[in-house]
Order: sequence, then C-alpha cells, then structure tokens
Amino acid sequence: MTIENGDKQFSTTRNLVRSTNMAGADLSTVLDSSVGVSGGLRKKGFLKNASPGPLVTVITVTFNAKAMLEPTIRSVLEQTYDNIEYIVVDGGSHDGTVAIIQQYDFAIDLWLSESDKGLYDAMNKGIRRASGDWLNFLNAGDTFDSASTIRTLVDRYIRPCGNAKRFIYSDVVLAHTDKHGRRRLQTYECDHLRKIINHQASVYSKALHGDYGLYLVSRGLTISDYLFFSLVDSAYFTKASFPIARYDVSGVSQSRNAVEQKFIVDYLINGLSRPRFLIYFNLYFYFRQIKSAFARLRRRFVA
Repeated sequence: MTIENGDKQFSTTRNLVRSTNMAGADLSTVLDSSVGVSGGLRKKGFLKNASPGPLVTVITVTFNAKAMLEPTIRSVLEQTYDNIEYIVVDGGSHDGTVAIIQQYDFAIDLWLSESDKGLYDAMNKGIRRASGDWLNFLNAGDTFDSASTIRTLVDRYIRPCGNAKRFIYSDVVLAHTDKHGRRRLQTYECDHLRKIINHQASVYSKALHGDYGLYLVSRGLTISDYLFFSLVDSAYFTKASFPIARYDVSGVSQSRNAVEQKFIVDYLINGLSRPRFLIYFNLYFYFRQIKSAFARLRRRFVA
C-alpha cells in the first residue's frame, strides 16, 4: 500500500492509502455483487490509513431527498477532524438524489443505491460496511452543529473515556422550516435515563452491535432504534456538553404505531410497571378514539 496525499480540504480525504494489489471490483469485503449502483473512494482502491486517532464512520441513509441531501454531505466533508469515513446508503431513489451523490464521489468512501426493506435495513447495510470503531447516523437534511463537532467529541470524550463510555450523545437542535423557507432552531433535551436519545446527536461504539445485534428489520416495526437504545447498558452512556447535530423535523410526525410500540418496549425492557403501562396505553388509546370522533363530527358539520 502506498500513502496518498488526498485533498486536504475534506475530512474524508486526508487519511487515505491506495491499495496497489486490489482493483475496485475485488473489494469483496466492502462491496458485493448484489448492490445495484455503487461508487466512492473504495471502488477506486482508496482505503483509510492506520491512524493514532479513532476512525469515526458517518452513515447517511436517504431516499428521494434531492433537495435536502447536499447540505448533509457538505456538513460531513467540512469537519475539521482528519479521520472520518463516510458511507451513503440510498434506497434506490428516482428523483435525482443519486446524481447529487455522484457529484461527491471523489470524497465519499462508499455509496450504494438499491432497493431495501426500509430505514433499519438501510442502516444495517451501512453498519456492515463501516470500518470505523465509532458510528454516527446523519440522514438527509441533518447537519453537524459545527465544523469542529467530531474533533471536539474525540478530544473530550472518546479518547479520554476509552471503552468505559461507549455511547456519547447530546441534546439535539431541532430545525423547523416553514412553508416560506424560514428556519427556526430549537434545542431539545435528551436524557438516556428517560430513553430520550436522538440518533443524529449520538456517536457510539460499533462494538455495541456485536453485543446487542443490528437493528431489527420487520414489517411494521418503526422503533428499532428505541429498542436498541433501551438494551444498551446505562453505564455506557455519557452526555456531551454541546449539541452534536441539527435534526431537520420539517414534515416529520411520530406515527401511532411508533407510540404504541414504545409503550411495549418500556414495559418489557425499561421497567415501566404494569399498572402504569395499562394506564398510559389506555389513556393514549381512548384519546385517539376521542380525537377521531371529533374529526368525524367536524367533517360532518363542516360539510
């Protein structure tokens, strides 16, 4: 392997080696023949060089997000930390998203575009292909809070804590964009003891997936991340004193299915007592019924 002096402008191209004995098509450990369309530095034979600093893999999952994806990519590439791996997993977009990804082929370590079984299947694809010891998920529309976010996390939390703290998280900045394009930022408090964790505002050890498994992929299951967070030992968590990410919540709403599934996880794993579970579940159920009844009445009388 020969050391390559990549473009120092980008976080992903400062720490590369070129494999002289492997053609891009032979990188079976990072790509496979089932992938529909793929590209990136790995296909060109560029891999990450061994470095004294931990390798942080950022994974972006996207589908038909042409209008939102580029700021996310730029946010990763503009990080000041020198040892970042970037993987983009697209669900087979047909709106021009892949063209945006291809514009940054020179700085994305690995990208692929193919149909999947939903969000958690796509996330697992990224995890399986990640080379880093630490993972972050920054999806289309989301950005890091600053260009120095990853560097500061490594210096303040990852290096000093070693394996004692394997899940670093923070409060998250919610970004609201109204129909006129005006953007409003709001800080939302996260707390692992209350199981309030935002994926974008978390960087955690990939080894946790060896201990607790990948994200569950099942039709109708919408809280695999919440289930994973609930399984991780509380002693592994530590909270950063600054926000890690800005999470775009424009048009996002929590499904009824997700709320009900969280009640069940809290009961089975998080110590929610049976009486409280029954009270919360029934209150939620009856509130939903009442809300639906009012909606029907409103439609009837307005019509």
